[in-house]
Amino acid sequence: MLAAVPSDIASIAANQRVVNAQRITLTLAGLSALATPVTWALGGPGGVAAVLALTTLGNMFAYWLTRTGRGVAGVLVAGVALLGEHVGVVGVVGELGPVPYISPIVILLVAATARSRWLFPAFALALVALAAEALLSPWQPTDHQDIFTAGLFAVVVFVVSMLHVRGTERAFAVAEKRDQALAAAAAAARASERQYRLIADNTNALIALIQSDGKALYLSPSHARVLHVDIANALGQRPLEYLSVENVEDAEQAFITTLKEGEAHVELRLKRPDGAALRLDTSMKKIDADGETLVAIISRDVTSKRLLEQRLIASERLEALGRLAGSIAHDFNNLLTVMGGAAELARVDLSEGHPAHHELDTVLGATSTAARLTRQLLTFSRRQLTVPVELDLRAALEEQRELLERMVGKRIRLDYDFAPDVPRVSMPESHFEQLSMNLVVNGRDAMPAGGRLTLGLRMRQIAPHEIESLSPGAYVEFRVTDEGTGIAADVLPHLFDPFFTTKGESGTGLGLATCSSVASQLGGAIDVETAPGKGSTFRVLLPASTSAPADEAAEPPARASVHRVLVVDDERPVRDTTARILRASGYEVFTAATLLEARGMIDDVTLAFDALITDVVLSGERGTDLLEHCRRLRPNTRILVMSGFTPDPSAAAALSKYDAGFLAKPFRRDQLLKALET
Repeated sequence: MLAAVPSDIASIAANQRVVNAQRITLTLAGLSALATPVTWALGGPGGVAAVLALTTLGNMFAYWLTRTGRGVAGVLVAGVALLGEHVGVVGVVGELGPVPYISPIVILLVAATARSRWLFPAFALALVALAAEALLSPWQPTDHQDIFTAGLFAVVVFVVSMLHVRGTERAFAVAEKRDQALAAAAAAARASERQYRLIADNTNALIALIQSDGKALYLSPSHARVLHVDIANALGQRPLEYLSVENVEDAEQAFITTLKEGEAHVELRLKRPDGAALRLDTSMKKIDADGETLVAIISRDVTSKRLLEQRLIASERLEALGRLAGSIAHDFNNLLTVMGGAAELARVDLSEGHPAHHELDTVLGATSTAARLTRQLLTFSRRQLTVPVELDLRAALEEQRELLERMVGKRIRLDYDFAPDVPRVSMPESHFEQLSMNLVVNGRDAMPAGGRLTLGLRMRQIAPHEIESLSPGAYVEFRVTDEGTGIAADVLPHLFDPFFTTKGESGTGLGLATCSSVASQLGGAIDVETAPGKGSTFRVLLPASTSAPADEAAEPPARASVHRVLVVDDERPVRDTTARILRASGYEVFTAATLLEARGMIDDVTLAFDALITDVVLSGERGTDLLEHCRRLRPNTRILVMSGFTPDPSAAAALSKYDAGFLAKPFRRDQLLKALET
């Protein structure tokens, strides 16, 4: 039997040489074994038959050597056995004729176990050996036949060996090409695996292979980075066992759908061990890997994307709210101005103690509440015309003290904690009024049984990256601390959302949202520190003003007394009410309903007036266009701009450019008179 053929080229070559040696020694053993009985049957000399029998044994031993992997040794033993056969035959017969067979046969037998390139030198060596034997041996002329036979036998052995070895080498070449192709394919596979491994190891996408029974077979390293998962412990477990997934039913249904239909998609909501909430956009696909059904899962962290989408939706809602507020604020504030002005005029006309005073006070209180709500809407939607001033927050809170104490009632004690040397803040007074009143009302509502409400001011230096939404620098911290029940954890994420309230029908959901909007408009921030049963502290950080404080001892510039006023407003009730208030206070009043009419009155040199009061919006036109015209023709005229809403961001710049005062609608009688004279 022949040895099995290994797979690698080197082993194939070595094995093929052994196979050649086996064939050679087996053939020689067979020939010797066959020649022994033939010689005996033909009546040849008994010594020759004995020599052939011994040669057969030697060849069998040589074959055994090749069977044990020692091919060259086996061939050499076969050659020695052949040499011994000829020596024995010569000794029995007494002739030297067969001797020339020995050299070429032995040489070619040895060469046949090597490569084809060795056969040519072996054949040449065989011919040289044959010639040497012919020259050195005492041969007779009749020995020429033996020499010729030996040479012919050498040629035949050479040709047969060449064909056999060449065939073997062709097989080697095919195997070598096959191995090269396999090696190239293996190298390509390793390179491809390396590329995929680099991607899987370095991407933030979560890649997993899950068996059909739901157990994890492979988890990419990103699971450790993104989900804080111990991959070694997670392998072999079901993902829902080591992940805190909120929508478990959705995840399970997606996995079942994938096994049935081939693929599925789901967005998973989960929490990491550190409590961080994540959103994972997850795609699942069924794959067949060597007969095993697996589910490939690729998940991407879309938490930031969803947050941005929520902010965009919130921004769109704010924009819609702003458009809604803008569409109604102008008319609504005009109505409130008329109602409040008419109620004040009626109250002045009635004698003290008149029963209608109470009802008129109720009307005035309602108009004030409605005006405050409208201002919240406009402030929140950033559509209110405001004029920033260098505001001393401590002085502003002192001015509000009486009002705030009335708001909180007798069961709540209002305390103040002001640090010295608190810098000023550049902001509209109305904005700070919105902040303080909303936060105080919020603290009051958190203490229905009463308690202490503390308002504090201090300077705070914000370091880089201390608060991500704030630039480093000096800020004024305005804080309001209550002793209420605190804020529930599920409420905190929505605390500053517009229209979110825990006060039922009595709450508008705009108070804290307005505070957040004001703080962000000014480049500041608001946050809350709370604990159940331990109250809450709201902190508003506002950028400290970099302008030098004005000299408070300096007298304001003297203004000429106002006696005659031109009132411009396209709403007749507002125009008439304003004129009635001014006339009741001793002013001479002229009125105009349109921008064109007002321009004509300004151009009229025969018409004398000391002050101009105009609305920002006049029948779709900009009332501020009147300011430049008035300043050019009447430079000493006092200008006062009224506004309940303005869509034009340049209005505030026009106030400063033309030295105009500002009066927010709706306004009270005393506010109008104060604005006109200061």
